Amino acid sequence: MAKHPFKQNKSPKFGKGKLKSALTRYHSETNKKHGLLCKEGAEGKGKTLIKDNYNNNTQSSSATTRPYLNKPFIPFAPSDHLLLVGEGDFSFTQSIVNADYVKPSCTWATSLDSEDDIYKKYPHAKEIIESLRFSGVHVIFKIDATQLVSSFKLSLNVKKHANRNVTMLGTDHIDLIMFNFPHTGKGIKDIARNIIYHQKLIYSFFKSCSDFFNLLDASRLATQKVYHEKTQGTSREPRYAKALAFQSEISKKRIALALFEGEPYDSWQVKRLARESIGYKVERSGRFAWEAFDGYHHRRTNSMKNTTKIAHERNARLYVFEKAVNSDNRDFVGPEKVDIDDE
Repeated sequence: MAKHPFKQNKSPKFGKGKLKSALTRYHSETNKKHGLLCKEGAEGKGKTLIKDNYNNNTQSSSATTRPYLNKPFIPFAPSDHLLLVGEGDFSFTQSIVNADYVKPSCTWATSLDSEDDIYKKYPHAKEIIESLRFSGVHVIFKIDATQLVSSFKLSLNVKKHANRNVTMLGTDHIDLIMFNFPHTGKGIKDIARNIIYHQKLIYSFFKSCSDFFNLLDASRLATQKVYHEKTQGTSREPRYAKALAFQSEISKKRIALALFEGEPYDSWQVKRLARESIGYKVERSGRFAWEAFDGYHHRRTNSMKNTTKIAHERNARLYVFEKAVNSDNRDFVGPEKVDIDDE
């Protein structure tokens, strides 16, 4: 499981009470909901009932309860520049490279842990990482999903260091940032506190993605401006002006999250957090098709052990977020396109 401990002293500045006010509006409802869940959990025989949004029925949380006949939902295209955060043993990266879902040279796979720590937790990861590097994947360690700009050591002064960020990262844009099964790794038993900590993690992740996208945009435009000034008046100017217009819209700036279905994950309310933190909405969501990612091993945050229940037997969902129209004031405009399923 992807590990990203929420460190309060290093979290983004939410403003006094800003995050608290965003979360407490439904904290009371969450407590009530989980009070019922705790009561029923002891008698639930290990199964959580999930409401089926498509036929108003309920179903067991076993991923094998019904067949899936359509194409699996893959949230990225081979042409996308993809940044993966929170990788564990890098088996997800390996699976999408082997399946030709992505171009290795356009894929950045990152982990919060150091390279040595990864090998201690997952001894088999060394072979995976060597294979990924050989194929051209950018494998980077000690990248905090909630502090992307500082983790990548990018400069905020794009006027002075116009080309530095592009050189440091190895690209002038990222189309999609993906976080699979985020988890704080704290093991908090109190359900309400556990939910709050994960909401803070997701909120910080969204803010970090927005800052990262914005800085890359500024860096790209600053670099192009320098180039334009050097070539102004030459025969290349008309061609460059056209390229500049294209480059200004090149990045799709989307965010993807994979989460298990059921509680406590439903109570994280990630769609609402995306809307209230950075003005993003769900562009599409679909079943996380385990069978489409052959070789992907979902592990606990701190060891080689599987999670409480084998991952591929659990229902999970992929969400792809994009910026909502006219969302600069963080007010959501228009209905969310959700639950466009592939089932």
